Parts: sequence; C-alpha cells; structure tokens
Amino acid sequence: MRESLRLQLFLNIFLGLGIIVISMSYTFYSSMKIQTIVNSQFRKEQFYQKLQYEISEVRGPLLDYLSSRSSKALAALLIQEQTLRNMVPEQTPVYKSSYRLAEREIFFMLTNYLDMVEQAINMKRGRAINEYTQIYEDMEKMNAHIARRIDSISLSGIREQLTAYESVIEASRVLQFHNLLTIIFAFLFSITWMLFSISKVTNPMHRLAQMAEELSTGNFDIPDIHISSVTEVSAVVEAFNNMKNDIRRYITEIQRQKSIEQGYMNEKLRNMKMEQLLKRMELYTMQAQMNPHFLFNTINTGVQLAIIENADKTAAFMENLATFFRHNIRERKLIVPLRHEIEGLRSYFYILEIRFPHTYSFSLDVQEDILDTCSVPALILQPLVENSIIHAFKGAHTGGEIGVRVRKEENMLLLSVRDNGSGIPREVSDSLLKRYTRDQEHTSKVMGLENVIQRLYFFYPRNREVISIESETHTGTEIIIRINLEEEPCIKL
Repeated sequence: MRESLRLQLFLNIFLGLGIIVISMSYTFYSSMKIQTIVNSQFRKEQFYQKLQYEISEVRGPLLDYLSSRSSKALAALLIQEQTLRNMVPEQTPVYKSSYRLAEREIFFMLTNYLDMVEQAINMKRGRAINEYTQIYEDMEKMNAHIARRIDSISLSGIREQLTAYESVIEASRVLQFHNLLTIIFAFLFSITWMLFSISKVTNPMHRLAQMAEELSTGNFDIPDIHISSVTEVSAVVEAFNNMKNDIRRYITEIQRQKSIEQGYMNEKLRNMKMEQLLKRMELYTMQAQMNPHFLFNTINTGVQLAIIENADKTAAFMENLATFFRHNIRERKLIVPLRHEIEGLRSYFYILEIRFPHTYSFSLDVQEDILDTCSVPALILQPLVENSIIHAFKGAHTGGEIGVRVRKEENMLLLSVRDNGSGIPREVSDSLLKRYTRDQEHTSKVMGLENVIQRLYFFYPRNREVISIESETHTGTEIIIRINLEEEPCIKL
C-alpha cells in the first residue's frame, strides 16, 4: 500500500520532534519543580510577612478607638479585622507534618485574636473599662506570641525544603546530559529518515523528466510509465500518462478534421469566386449607366462643326470624341493606371470646351510623377465633372468654374473635383453618401455621382472616408476621394 508523501514527512518530523520535545519537557518539568519548591517557600514567607504586618496594623486603630471612641478609628479597625479574616483559610485539616501543624496553630491563634478584637469593641461600647483594658493586654501578648511562631515556622520551612531541593538539582544534572544524547540521536535519525523519503520522490521524478523530454521531441508513441512511489508522485505519473494518450488522440482527431475542413474550404472558395463574379457583373452594369443624352448632343455638335468650320478643328474634335468613347464604352478593367484616367478626363474637358466655349472654364492640376505609379478605379472623375455640369449651374449661363486636382500625401492619393455652383443641400449629400445594399434601388436623379460613390464603397469597404462631399449653398461643392495606396481593392484585376 502506497503511503502519502505528506504522511511520511509528517511522521518523520513528528517522530524526531517528539523525542526532542519529550526530553526537553522532562528537563523543563525538573526545572519547574525546583522553581516550584523555591517559589512555594518564597510565597509562604511572603504570606507570613504580610500576616505579621496586617496584625500589627490592628493595634493602632484599636488603641485609638479604645482611648477616644472615634467612629473613624472604628471603621478602620473593622476593615483591618475583615482583611485578616480573609487571610485565614476556611478549613485547616490536620497534617502529620510538624510544619503543617504549626501553620494550623497560627491560624487558630489568629482567629482567637480577631475574636478578642470584637470583644474589646463590645466592651468599649458597654463602657466596661477594666474588661477591655484586660482584653487589650491579652491581645498584646498573643500578638507577640504569633510573631514568634511565624518566625519559627519560616525557619523550619526553609530547612524542610533544602533536602528536596538538593536532590532535584542532582537529578536535573543527570537528566540534562541524557537530554543532550537524546537530541543528538533524534537529529541523526531525522536526517537519515528524511533523506530516505526524499529519494523516494526524486528518483521517480527524474524518470518522469526523461519521459517528458521524449514527448517534447514529438514522440507520443512511447509506452506508459509505471512507477511505484508515494501517492502524490503516483498521481503525477498517472496524469502524465493520461495527458500523453489524450494528446495522441487529439492529434489523430485534428488530422481527421483537417481533411474534412480542407473540403469545406474548397467549397467555400468556390462560393467566394461565385460571389466575386456577381459583384463584377454588378459593377459592369453600374459602369454601363452612361447618360445617353450626352452622347447624342455630342454627336450633333460634331456634325454641326463639320458643316460650318474647317476640317482640322472638326478632326481634332472627333479624335477626342473617339478617345473619350473608347475610354468609357470599351474599357472593361475595374482598376486602371492614374494616367489612363487623366487622359480620358482631358479628352472630356476638350469636348466640353467645344460645347460650352463661353459658359464654363476647366482646370486640371495633377502631379506628373504619380501618373504611372498609382492606380484608381475606372471612371471615377468624369462622372463627377458631368454631375457638376448638369446640376451645379442650373439657370446660369456664364461664370461656371470646374477644377480637378490630384495629389499624393504620404500613402494617400487625394482626388478632388470642385465647382462654384449652387451647392448641394446637406440632406441630399447625406443621402448620396449612404451605403446601399443589393436589395436597395438607386432612386437619386444624380446617377453619375451615385454610381461613383457606390463603386468606391465596393472597392474599399473598410475605408469609411473614401469619399466625402463638402458643399455650401451658392458657394460651390468639392467632392474629395481619398484612396489608401497600401490597401488593395476588395475585387482584384
């Protein structure tokens, strides 16, 4: 039957300390016995000294009362009498020892002495002068006799205790030597027993550490450890075996689940590709929402120029028109280089300058060094300019200004389209900037601007500030697009 480590250590410590405590207790008992003898005699001497003092204190109040009959002296006398009566034991059994018999005699005389005090008081009250005078003289004699007996018993007590004291001292010396030998033996026995108990723990733990090192290398096929030791170590070994077997089963289960999850991930990947394809179709549909009125008006303008102007200007106009149509209608890439977007915008500005030679002025401010290093979603600037032409200058015939600015600040690409038109009401701009789901319909009349906003939300779903509208009534509107160049669009090329 295995023993508990705690129990073994407890027994070991208890046994060693028990021997030490017993030997020291006996030494302490011997010392206490000697102290008791000395202390007993000392207390006896102290008691008799106090008894003598209290008896002598009776004489003063008694003499004062007998001579003057003072009530104050009577009160002090009665208090002193009661104090002495409290010092007399209630029972004084008879002992064979002469010392004890002498003590009994003293208490008997003290009782008689106190009775005589009461008689003297009564005689004084009865004005029997001769009687209380005689009692006072007898009390003086008894007082002297009690004092002599107390001195005699004190001397007798000291002599009686000397013999016992010397024998105890001799026994104590022998016992202290034996105690020293016992303590040395108990110490050596405890050390030996503790080393034996420790070895029963350390040896199995060393074996357990070797097996744990095997497991750390990934070898979970080692056989279980079987070690017979104390209860705690055996519990650790059993837990170690269970842990090893559980890990082995867990690895097998993980491998099985991995094959299942691999099939699940393949299916999920196919679903993601299908969802991506649906988004692409939705984006292409949104890009196809071109304003047909602009196309027909532009063609009519080109026809009129071909009739009334020289062929060179018409050729340039038609060339820019062809470039613009090629850029807008035939382009099917979702993300294009910034240069491609700016070239299409320049062609669009040329066409607008021909259509509205005295109505609008256009400006384009672009950093040339970023045209080939940055990419943007296709068709995000032209619809914003078109929106300004259609809505910002309703009722105005001259003075319209539209400016486009493109710059790079650290890792952000900033594209701005600004006009000095009538502005956009706050509630309209908030409605335009709302993110739509597939089930919602685009009800706004500003289809070009709304198209750009929703496409930017599709491409950069984590960028909450990808587009913003700053507008003041009768002052103008600025639409700012902020593209983080370190963030990949959610739909890649």
